Amino acid sequence: MKVKTFFISSLFTLLSFCCGAAEETETLSLDVISYDLFIQNDRDTVATLVKALHEKGIVGIKGVPGYVEKVQKFVESSRLFCHLSDSVKESYAPNHDLGEMFLGYEKGKEKFKRPDGQWVVDDLKISYYAYVPENPQNKWPSEVDLKTAFQDLGKVMADTGQKVMEKINLIGHSSGIFIDETPKIGRMLYYQKCAETNTDNPFWCGAHYDHGMFTAITPATYFVDGKEVPEPKEAGLFVKVDGIFKKIQADPEVLMFQAGEFGQIVTNDTIKATEHRVHKAIGSQVERYAMALFFDAPMDTVVNSFSELTQDNRYGGKAGEPCTYQQWHEESFKRYIVKDPS
Repeated sequence: MKVKTFFISSLFTLLSFCCGAAEETETLSLDVISYDLFIQNDRDTVATLVKALHEKGIVGIKGVPGYVEKVQKFVESSRLFCHLSDSVKESYAPNHDLGEMFLGYEKGKEKFKRPDGQWVVDDLKISYYAYVPENPQNKWPSEVDLKTAFQDLGKVMADTGQKVMEKINLIGHSSGIFIDETPKIGRMLYYQKCAETNTDNPFWCGAHYDHGMFTAITPATYFVDGKEVPEPKEAGLFVKVDGIFKKIQADPEVLMFQAGEFGQIVTNDTIKATEHRVHKAIGSQVERYAMALFFDAPMDTVVNSFSELTQDNRYGGKAGEPCTYQQWHEESFKRYIVKDPS
């Protein structure tokens, strides 16, 4: 009996690790503020915003004009693109031989550590990158109109995010960082059915921090056999708060914002970058769509930070010593990006 009990217990532990089930029961109470009150500079609303970004590294805004409709159109366009043939999609991947860096289609280019310390590739994550606002360097598919919905949604995310960044003194005269001339990087995210891959990686996206200043994120939309479905209980965005990964319930009316590591560096830990990951819908035919928009500092930005993140070797110096955003950006890419075979 003891042997049987031990076997069942061990099997449950293994399954919990593989599926991420051990941490899926806790839900994060996401702080959501009103867009109208935020625009009116309501004192309590702004206080909630700052506290949420300091304690949890993430906050939601509800009631952004036109946002819900633009998300829906973006998802429709993304689905059309993602269901094109692989050969067509690959034709929009960056041509590194021509010096193209990342704009366009991407699949399986990132690696993250599993809870056991092993590095694995996010093999089911498909992305499409483009600058927001529209930039001559962007490349767009001719088979479907991804550009219009991508840019329309991206503009709403960019405008709202910039207002938030100004409110928390991340950009502007208080920080000395101005991003009006720095394009934002939009990223369409499509997570494929997990039944099509091995089970070595229990996550659609492994645990990591965004290395930039700030990130805007849409709630995810899920489909099974072409029909929209509610978010599966075990799947979705999880953020680490107080040492525990907690799930954020997808709300189609909420635009979310996460603090990036360089944002934490700039503010000397006034806001905190949040570790996050995306859990798979294990053993199902679920597909997931979302969009992220990344806010970078100008590459020549120099900070003399006293943040705890100055201890990271990507900073390249001690607390109080200078670091450029270009240094931090390039060292972060070396850590997470899978190199093409030579």
